[in-house]
Amino acid sequence: MSDEAFALIANFEAKRARALGHDGRRGAGIFYTPPEVAAFVVELLKEHGGSGVVLDPCAGAGAFLVAAARAGFTELRGIDLDRQALRVARKALKASGATARLTCGDALSVKPRGAVDCIVSNPPYGHVPAGTSLLRDFPALRGGEIDRYAVFMLRALQLVRPGGVAALLVPDTWMFLARAGKLREEVLKLSEVAAAVDLGKPFAAAKDTRVQALVLVRKPAASRATAVARGRTQLSPAPREELVASARRGWFLYRSEAERALCAAMEAASVPLGQACEVGYGMRTGNNQRYVARRMPETFEVGLAGGEDVTPFALRWKPKTLLHAAELGALVERQRGRPRIAIQRIRTNAQIPWARWLEAAPVAPELVCLDSLSTLACDSPDLLWALLALVQSVALQRFHRLRTTDVNVKPGALRELPVPRALLEDPRPLAALARARVADASLDRAIDAQVYRLFGLSAQLVEACEHGFWGERFSQENQRLTQFMSDPPASVARKEETA
Repeated sequence: MSDEAFALIANFEAKRARALGHDGRRGAGIFYTPPEVAAFVVELLKEHGGSGVVLDPCAGAGAFLVAAARAGFTELRGIDLDRQALRVARKALKASGATARLTCGDALSVKPRGAVDCIVSNPPYGHVPAGTSLLRDFPALRGGEIDRYAVFMLRALQLVRPGGVAALLVPDTWMFLARAGKLREEVLKLSEVAAAVDLGKPFAAAKDTRVQALVLVRKPAASRATAVARGRTQLSPAPREELVASARRGWFLYRSEAERALCAAMEAASVPLGQACEVGYGMRTGNNQRYVARRMPETFEVGLAGGEDVTPFALRWKPKTLLHAAELGALVERQRGRPRIAIQRIRTNAQIPWARWLEAAPVAPELVCLDSLSTLACDSPDLLWALLALVQSVALQRFHRLRTTDVNVKPGALRELPVPRALLEDPRPLAALARARVADASLDRAIDAQVYRLFGLSAQLVEACEHGFWGERFSQENQRLTQFMSDPPASVARKEETA
């Protein structure tokens, strides 16, 4: 992108962002595309056969159209609701020596004149209000919350010609969320998924939004495996038959060969966590201002625990009390009187590889967990403590991040976490380590070693897990782990006085 074109687009986007404000941008689902990201998505478009007429149905100020012009595309079209943005797009294209046919309108209803060979776009994100007429036009979106980007994914496959290519910048949660099963099936019905590339979190205004470059080829098209990458690092391709077989359950694509082998080995030795214990949501009050007071509960009042209280292996409780408890009686009684493990559900942004996305702590029976927590419950105290250690282990942390990139920890994803059958047969050794770990953080690596043994992982698979979790800290953390992995399990237990 020429300096002048970039400046025109950047200046417009900065002014529009200030005018909308943070909440306005989120409400409209508008996140502007950095020029280098737009160029990369256009590069993928060409790599997977894109040529001819290019349309951006959410053109905005023209970042993708300018990137397409720079990549050699000459027949450019754009649609957008914002007339002012299109004026800037026209100027930016002119500064780049290009022109485009630009239309002010809604791409969900406006039909472009003539055939479109390619689509490249960053559609708006965010939920569409319930009861929308879009369900009539896109029935595959029924049965759950509707996301704007999902609507545009299907619309792109209507606008592009048969055999044409669509390259879109979208949140990657559609690949694994349960409510998106019908969407995945519809995408496979209409297209070949040519590529899925993890681009991380490129939007400064949406730091928790992880996005992918998704390349779809409208049918009829040659059947193919899906090329998978993290940025420019190629991962294991996903065979089409694998996508078809797992469309309802979800797609977990961002894995190397070693990471695929790791996940397969853990699953083969396990049962899902949802079979080992009850996994649930905390209590949703619907109005925390009315129901939650930040003070110690008085006699006969109900104490509350939330995400702010959870640290690994211990609850650091900031007193909270439930007001008007009778109005939420059934929800209260579902939890009270039963020990639980609380897992922080609403996460914040983290870029470091060793961030622990599963942060869990035991919760006293008299407390009720709010919906910023998910909960685990079972009748065996030893099993509950063992599950606490398991969830906090590097093995489960890594499995979880390879299964989902969702910034929040959903109970649906927790239910699918693997629990070694060997742990269910005798949870006591790991439970003892968990109880001791409450007061001694140095036992973390002893827990990791025990969990790896319970899964029966080879040294190569342990290394694959550790490398992915620790990143540049692998060498020093591996030395600590080796101390425990080279120790027979019984001597580890005796050393830590947990036998």
